[in-house]
Amino acid sequence: MLKIIVIGGGYAGLSFIKNLDYSITKSANITLISNTKFHYKSILLHNVVSHKDDITIPYEELLPNFINFINDEVIEIKDKVIITKNDKYEYDILVVALGFSSDDFGIKGVKEYTYSMINYDNCLELNQILEKQSNSDIVICGAGFSGIELIGNLANKFKNSKDIKLKCIEAMPTILPMFDSTNALYAKKYLENLGVEFYLGCKILEVKQDSIMVENNGKQEYIKSDFTLWTAGVKGNNVIDDSKIFESKKSKVEVDEYLNPINCNNKNIFIIGDCALLKDNKSGKFYAPTAQIALKQGKYLAQAISSKIKNKKFDKKFVYKNQGTICSLGKDCAIGIIGGKAVKGKLASVLKKLIELKWDLKLKGIKALF
Repeated sequence: MLKIIVIGGGYAGLSFIKNLDYSITKSANITLISNTKFHYKSILLHNVVSHKDDITIPYEELLPNFINFINDEVIEIKDKVIITKNDKYEYDILVVALGFSSDDFGIKGVKEYTYSMINYDNCLELNQILEKQSNSDIVICGAGFSGIELIGNLANKFKNSKDIKLKCIEAMPTILPMFDSTNALYAKKYLENLGVEFYLGCKILEVKQDSIMVENNGKQEYIKSDFTLWTAGVKGNNVIDDSKIFESKKSKVEVDEYLNPINCNNKNIFIIGDCALLKDNKSGKFYAPTAQIALKQGKYLAQAISSKIKNKKFDKKFVYKNQGTICSLGKDCAIGIIGGKAVKGKLASVLKKLIELKWDLKLKGIKALF
């Protein structure tokens, strides 16, 4: 029988498994390898940091009975063999759905003096550290999606605290550059009203134990920080760099329209999710890694591989169309673009919760009504 191995049980990996034609199990053994025993919703890691939310679901509650589950850490990917911390596994078809890691851009002091949201366990630890903060300047480096969702939660959490100062440093002249200026300005004013202090147009030069050195308008200055959270950038999984079978950039591999890695001889390897670099043919730019594109890649690949195993014709190329984006600013406020239209406030927050609910229903095998 064919050996299909999926490494990584995040949005991409589980989307692939959940969308398979289960009749292929007559001719294929399917195995999921993950370094955790549970799936966690990575887009909600900021909720773990701020409020210790449980965003996990054990794989035993999610996986169909025919999926073999192995709790192990992948070390290296080779041609037809996966090397893990405790064993090695042969495969005929490999789906690489590994997650992300933090990118420090080589800036001095980032590794030593900042904290990043990487996984569920590490975010629980960050929550414990935050709970002990008093008379503190808390700095978030990066005003992109992750940084703003995190600072939105923290601003709501500490809005009645007089001894916690929240600061956000961003190299760009505006926050949330993926949104239009009206939405971004709304988010900025909302957070400022909650006490957030923004340092825009500030390039981070070095992170120290008690401060951050930035360049602002050609001048160097120091911003006081007692606790620094790094959300300024992510890259793919380090396993990619450790696997000589791939040509990688920032721990990511460029893939073609069939999600095969470019410049790799094994066409039975597919890469989806955070480790995949997929180019938008219209703009010539790579798509940003999001849960939305990961889910769509998983669904497409499940259909492609199911058809291949059943000897059915499947000539479709993967095409991605962004259906919208919503960024939370806290419990009951958000901004977003849905169907090309801007939404904000409580309505956007409700829509975001509905999107999250739809994924929960999919995981549990329930068809969503929206």
